[in-house]
Parts: sequence; C-alpha cells; structure tokens
Amino acid sequence: MEILNQILARNVRLLPERPFIITDSKTLTYAEFGERTARLANVLAARGIGKGDKVGLYLPSTPLMAVAFWACQRLGAVPAPLSAMFRHAELRKIVARTGMKAVVADGTTWPYFSEIHDEFPALETCLVAGGGGGAGADDLDTLIAAADAQFDNVACEADEIASLFFTSGTTGTPKGTAQSHYGLSSTLRDMMVSHRTRFGHEIYLCAVPLFTNFGLTVTLNLCLYTGGTIVLHERWDTERVMADISRYRATYFGGTPTMYVYMVNEHDPSRHDLSSLRICTTGGSPVPQPVIKRFEELSGVKVAQVYGATETCGQNVIEPTLGLRKPGSAGLPVGSSRIYIVNDDDVELPVGEIGEVIIGGDCVALGYLGDEEATAQAFGPLGWRSGDLGFVDSDGFLFIVDRKKDVIITGGHNIYPLEVESVLYRHPAVAMCAVVGASDEEKGEVPVAVVVLADGATATAEDLRGWCRAELAAYKAPRRVELIDNMPVEAAKIRKRDLVEALKGEGLDKYRRA
Repeated sequence: MEILNQILARNVRLLPERPFIITDSKTLTYAEFGERTARLANVLAARGIGKGDKVGLYLPSTPLMAVAFWACQRLGAVPAPLSAMFRHAELRKIVARTGMKAVVADGTTWPYFSEIHDEFPALETCLVAGGGGGAGADDLDTLIAAADAQFDNVACEADEIASLFFTSGTTGTPKGTAQSHYGLSSTLRDMMVSHRTRFGHEIYLCAVPLFTNFGLTVTLNLCLYTGGTIVLHERWDTERVMADISRYRATYFGGTPTMYVYMVNEHDPSRHDLSSLRICTTGGSPVPQPVIKRFEELSGVKVAQVYGATETCGQNVIEPTLGLRKPGSAGLPVGSSRIYIVNDDDVELPVGEIGEVIIGGDCVALGYLGDEEATAQAFGPLGWRSGDLGFVDSDGFLFIVDRKKDVIITGGHNIYPLEVESVLYRHPAVAMCAVVGASDEEKGEVPVAVVVLADGATATAEDLRGWCRAELAAYKAPRRVELIDNMPVEAAKIRKRDLVEALKGEGLDKYRRA
C-alpha cells in the first residue's frame, strides 16, 4: 500500500508535463507541483517543523491549499485544513486542542488569525502568502522562491496520522478527525476502482471547498491518485461551473445535492454543453431524486449517489452506474467497507429495518484527536457511528432515510424530511426547499417547508401544501409552507440549523427581499 508522499512521487515521475491544477490565472503541471511542494517542505523544515507536527492550513480553495497539504505529506507533518470561514472562537479551540506548531495562511485569512496567534507560544511559525508577512508572520512567497526545489521525502508508517479534518462543530467544539495513511490510501484506491477512472485521462472539476474532506480528499486527492487534471474553482458560481465543464471538457464532477439544484435551475442548452461528463457523483447530504433525474436528462450522464464521511476518509458506498441500479439508493459498499444497521442498543437489525448506519473497514479513521470521550462515543468495534438512519435491502443496497438528528417527531410519528423534500422538488414551481421541525405545544414539533420558487413561478404556500397532502400521509404534509427569496447556504449545503433558529426567534424575514 502506497503512503501519500509515494503517490505524489509516482505521478511526478510518470506524468511530469501533464497539467495537474488549472485555475483562471495559472496551470501547474505535475512536475511544477512537485517542485513547489518540495520548496514549501524545505521552508517548513528550516523552521523546525518535522514528522508528526501539526500544521494548520487556513486557506481558501486555491492551489496553495493543495501545495501545503502535499508539502506536509513529504515532510511527514500532519496537515490540518481549516475552514476559511472559521473565526476567533473556532480557531482558538482548534489551535489549543491540536498544539499546532505552524500555520499557513494568505491575505484573506491572516487578518483574522493575526489577532490571536500571540496567545499560543508553541505556534512559532506563521507563513502568509499573497503579500503577507509582518505582525508575527513571514512572507511565504519570498521564502518559497528562495527555497531548494529538491526534497527527500520523510518515511511514514501506514498507521500514522496523515491528516486532520475538522467537523462543522454543530454540537460544540469542532472535532479533528485523525485519518491514517492506510485509511486514506485504501479509500482513494477503492474510489478509483469503483468509478472506473482512467489513469492519466480524467479531467475533474472541483467547486467544493478544499478545506473539506469532500473537496480535498474525495476530489483533489482522488484526481492526483488517478493522474488526472483538476479545474479548481475557489467558490461556487453556477454559470462558471457549467461553462468550465464545456471549456475544459471535464469528465468528472462531484457535488452536493444543492449544487445539482443550482445547475438544473440555470441550465441553458444553448450555452452549456455537459456532454463530456462521464462520472458524476453526489453526496454530503440526503439527495432529492427528482433533482438528480432532471440533471441526468439534461446531461446524458448517470449520477452516482455516494455515501461516506470525514471519519471514514471519503466515499465508502457508491451507487453503480452499470448493471442493477436502485433510484434513491446510496449504492453498495466498496472495497473493504462494510455497512451495519443497528438499533439504539447497537444490535444489528434485519434486512429492511431502519436503524443507525455504522461504517466499518480499512477506511475508518483513528478517532478524534485529543478527545477520548467523543472518540469512544462515535467509534466502536463495528466502526464509525454515522448518526444517519437507513436500511439495507435484500441485495445489499444501502438506503439513507435521513439524518437521525433531522427526524421530525410529530404526535408520535416519525417524519423524514428527505421524503417530503422529494415530493416538493417534483412541483415545477419549486427551485429549492428544506423541511425542518418547528416547536408545537400539541404535537411536540411539526414539519415546516421553506421554499424558494423558480424564476417566474407564482405558486402559493397553500398550493404547495395541497401538493404535499395529495402525495403524503396527512401527518407528513407540512403544517405550513414559508416562501423565501434566499436560502441560507454554506459550502453549497443548505444550513437547516439556521432555518430552525429563525423559526424559533425572529422569523424568516431576513431571507426575503425587502
């Protein structure tokens, strides 16, 4: 099994002139990428950063994030990608818990970090690109330009930590998931085989933030593993994404369900040619099937639903695009991955019964760094507890019903928001929707649908309630429908917790035009 720095060395040797990263402003070949990672590894090593040291990567989705991640791999250091949206509270907790010795930032993120870095004496090295430096930081661009372009990779063991990715922290302090070299390499291998990628031929388009496991591991690192080329977008822009699919003849696109909603709503066949796509995947949250079906009709490519997590290093269940397919299924476990469905007492349930999904196999992470209690709660003998509800059918296909924490319990009945959202997405007037629970004195909570209408649509809230009542049991139909103009979205995912908080407090007016 290759460890990560061996994968990079292999591609620099085999594909030196092939473009690896393409942005609007630059293109890096594999040889150039290898040289830049060597230079940054030398810069870090000169500042005392070595094997096992934690290095924070507080960066947006630019090539520097990729260079910094892989420079750490060459050095044997542990890269810790940090959301570019994190601010003082999150940063303080993460730096304190990880004991990181260095941070790499740029001009967009350093202003926030600069205000707190003096609080951590162990954080001796702060490198800032893009005209940074000063106020406790060194100018990274100058240092890289002067550094040696050769670096001998540090040997690492398969069971050592290769990377730290942080959860969103919806339940408190963001937890650092410690992924091993073995877990990451196993998952990259399994994804390559399952997607039938062609080494040295695929062109990936990435618009998922690189500070996430979805963006960095599942897209950019999979691209590198397969010797592909990646067209990198710093942020989501629907028009640019579809234009670049056509411009670069992209063959691989992976995105959240919300991204597919945007593309379906804005697709114009006279301007957007999606015919080059060969592999499309979607995951990260429950997937409304009407949206995927519409995208497949527009593009002519089958979209594979995938399932996995940061705690399991990537995609562990993948829907087949050949042979038997089951719409709505997350697919079949790949490679060594195993799926268990258990009840609240961790007893395995029979085929067809709904319970919590546990993922086991080579993919499972080592745990949460510095948090034994959270690790004990989430990781057990079978694997990682997902917090998702689902079932496995007689053919072994996994179906995700919804997030366990998102289930709405009304009058003793369980309502799964995804089921209601799928009905709403079949209505021609609905562009985007989310179903959440709102407090109710009689029922405990009731379902509320929050909807953004398609351009020019005139459906009323009562129209949409009637649509749902015609297709769903009465208790599942939304008690009310709220029409808004702007859905709260972060990293191309709907922020349902923001909607829940708004319904508890001041209402949804801030998401409506004045």
